[in-house]
Formats: sequence, structure tokens, C-alpha cells
Amino acid sequence: MNRDDRVANYMLFAFSVISLVLLSLPLSGKVRSFRACVSYLLNPIPYYAGSATERIKDLPKNAARMISGDIELHEARRRLEEAQLVFEEVQTLREENSRLRLAAGLAPSGGRRLRWASILQREPMQWHRSLRVAAGAVDGVKINAPVLGLYDGRLGVVGRIIQVEERIATVLLLTDELSAVAARISQKWEGLTQGVGSARLKMNYLPVETEFEIGDEVRTSPTSAAFPAGIAIGTVSKLYESDPFLAFQSVELEPAVPASALREVLILEPITASTNAPKKPKFLPPAAPIIKKKVMKPVAVSTASIVVSSPSAPSSEGMLE
Repeated sequence: MNRDDRVANYMLFAFSVISLVLLSLPLSGKVRSFRACVSYLLNPIPYYAGSATERIKDLPKNAARMISGDIELHEARRRLEEAQLVFEEVQTLREENSRLRLAAGLAPSGGRRLRWASILQREPMQWHRSLRVAAGAVDGVKINAPVLGLYDGRLGVVGRIIQVEERIATVLLLTDELSAVAARISQKWEGLTQGVGSARLKMNYLPVETEFEIGDEVRTSPTSAAFPAGIAIGTVSKLYESDPFLAFQSVELEPAVPASALREVLILEPITASTNAPKKPKFLPPAAPIIKKKVMKPVAVSTASIVVSSPSAPSSEGMLE
């Protein structure tokens, strides 16, 4: 073994002894603070558990305050995330409650069933004509079922079902040129609301002598064959000039429920003959007994056996024919 190797061994032995002596001596506050901070930076997870108080109770105040402050900040962030999740859940429940209250206040005739369905698809080339929803024949959706939407806290007319597949249905929007619904303006004058292929609607067949104002409400009429009465359609946004060659006037409407702002729709059961038919009672009252009257049969009498005698006539002329 050469001289350099012996010096290296001696130095290693000396440093080992010094290290053991230092480890056996009581640690100062600065050393413990430094060790605790390094331990917290490398592995902070054990401090987040319930043993954090035990780990920092023997540390100097400054180090304990720094570590406990960071632990409290981490806990505050965790609670903030939980509060955000709870807030979003509450908002969802509020929206659901609002939809249910509006649906319950609808009170459709004949006890028709209601079903919420999310919007799946809208084609750009048919933006104001139709959309597809996530409800189909397996969900009880039928052709011509009225479709409503919730916007700005109220229900309004969206359209009606024109095609039903197994789990998907197509809605013809009210803004389409083929759509029309009987409506009343200002709860008094009746007309026909029709789509024009754009974001607006048009109401025709209004009396010429009647004056309307911008902002007048238009709702479904009781004479509508598909929609319940009183559902919002829109408000008057423009008054057309009267045409002297027409016996009616028209107004432009702004839809109460813009289809482009919806995420889901409310589908009603369509009105059918069976929907409005009165329900038969489960138990029918017993029928009254039928009393048969005896009819006396006529007795045939031969005219040849009846003889009327007369003192002034011969006996042969007294026989009746």
C-alpha cells in the first residue's frame, strides 16, 4: 500500500469518527430547521396528514410557522376545489328544479307525459330548419310531438318531431318555412305564426284595423292542434306596412326561445284521440233488469161461422163475407 492510499484511508476514518460524534451531539435550532425544511420540500405528503402537528412541534417558531402556513394553504386550496364542485352541483340542481317547476306548471291537457332530451346535432346547412335530439322510439317519442325549450327562465315553442328512430329523433324547428302554429297576440287577436327560414318568425292573418306595438307578447292559441295554450312563441319586433290588396296585416316576431342557445329540449306526448278520450270507469254499475212484456196473440175468427139472423131477411143474406 503506497503512501497516498494510506492518507486516504486515514482521512476516511477521521471523517467517519467526526460524523458519528456530530450525530450523537444535540442538534441546534438552525440545524433542525434546515433538516425539517429540506424534508418538507423533498416529501411534503407526510406533513399533510394528521401527524403534521407532531412533526413541527419541536421546530423553531419561524420554521414551524413557514411549514404550517404552507400546509394551511394546501388545505385551503383543497377545500376551495371541493366548494367549487359543490357549487357546480348546486347550480345543476337549481336548473333541474327550475325545469321541473316549469314543466309541472305546464299542466298539459289529458295528462300528457313530459321528457327532457339533450341536443345531439345541428347541421350548418339547415341551422334554422331542424336538429336531432337524444330520444327515440324506445323512449316513447312519437311523430308530431310538440317540442319546447327553456331559455331565460321560461318555456317556449321550439318545434315538433318529424322523424323518430330507435334512440334519436329529428325536430322540425318553428323557424322553418314548413312550420306554423296558431297563436294569439296580446291574449286577444288570433293569427298564424310561420317560419321564414331565418332567426325570425312571421305572424299573419291579423285584423287590419288593429294596432300593435313593438314588444307585444305572442303565445300559443287554445285552438292549436299540437301545443298547449299559453306557451310563449315570441315578441313583436317589427311592424310591416299594411298592404291595401290584403285583408290582413303581418308582424315580425323575435322567438322567445332561440334554438341555437339550447342544450336540451322538452318533448311532450302528442295529442291524439285516445289522449283526450274520457277514461272508462273500472267498475260499471249493474245494468237494470229487462222486463219482458207479454203480448197477447190475436185469435183468428172465421167469418163463415158468424151468422146474424134477421126476421125480415132470408137466412142466406145474414152471412157476413
